Amino acid sequence: MTLKSKRIKFAITMLAAIMAISMFTGCSNSKENAQAEPSKTEANANTNTNANANASDKTDSTSGSSVKAVEMTDLEWTAQPKLGLIKGDYYKIEERFRQGHLGILEVVKEGDKLVHIEFNEMTRPNYYNRYYQNVSKRWSAYNFSMGEAKGAAWIQGVLKAEEQMLEAQSLTAEVDTVSGASNSVLQSMVPMAEELAPSLEKASAQKYYGIAEELGGGLTGRLQVVVEDSKIIDLRYDEIFADTPDEIEEPKLKQFYRQSKYESVDYDEPSRIGFNVQMDALKEKVLKTQDMLDLTDLPAIENTGDYGKSGYTTRNTAWDNYLMLAEKLLKEMKAYGVLK
Repeated sequence: MTLKSKRIKFAITMLAAIMAISMFTGCSNSKENAQAEPSKTEANANTNTNANANASDKTDSTSGSSVKAVEMTDLEWTAQPKLGLIKGDYYKIEERFRQGHLGILEVVKEGDKLVHIEFNEMTRPNYYNRYYQNVSKRWSAYNFSMGEAKGAAWIQGVLKAEEQMLEAQSLTAEVDTVSGASNSVLQSMVPMAEELAPSLEKASAQKYYGIAEELGGGLTGRLQVVVEDSKIIDLRYDEIFADTPDEIEEPKLKQFYRQSKYESVDYDEPSRIGFNVQMDALKEKVLKTQDMLDLTDLPAIENTGDYGKSGYTTRNTAWDNYLMLAEKLLKEMKAYGVLK
């Protein structure tokens, strides 16, 4: 082979090698670009996911935890008790109806005037939805579930019936029903009201004293006490969240609007013992000692314990709220000689 032929062959070989390298590099870059740049479908999916996350989650600036944004119902009702003091003769009736739901009707009469009518219902213990078994309908998330299913919340019909009875100053007044609560009103509230009505013709041995005040931050404190023969026979304390999320100061609590700490099945008590458990313990203690201001040995009255070993609690802020209202109510009851 001549020198010229060798040079030509070498040039062809080099050119082929360069072309092969270029093709390999191009394929490699294409693969990298394909991995680095998702398809439009994937990109849109990711964008939608992030958008949904931003719409449903916010960060609680105080705790740093993720807090779901609250979507408020279009249905209108108030969960707020009447502010101020309510007192008078106390009448109560409760009965199970329709497969075991428990209806509870409470009435307060001051002199000749009906000043307070309140109906509540506990779902039957064998309710088809386990989440709502034996749950208060008035101040729990039950109203929202019912509202979504039937277009009207249970509480809306009950509030309307209570208002009509108060306006008529009669437990036997004819009431209009609202879809979503018609069964409860017609099968429980109205029959019990008719059964209780004759009792109101004479004074009751039981006296009711209740007080409700706004606590700030979107909470209302409510204390109810029933006395008979100068002895406390019932005591209930609860804190009710405001009617709208915007009125509730703490982001993580906005979701509980129109619910109460005691009745809500979703509320997480920061002091690490159920709010209902604490208030049940308060009632038991007061009925035993007849001392509304002694919190000794009650749960979550101080910071205590070790999380790693035996768990811990922090002081429940509700105790200070309760004591404030208890002192006011005690003063009123003693002034009228209900308590000695």
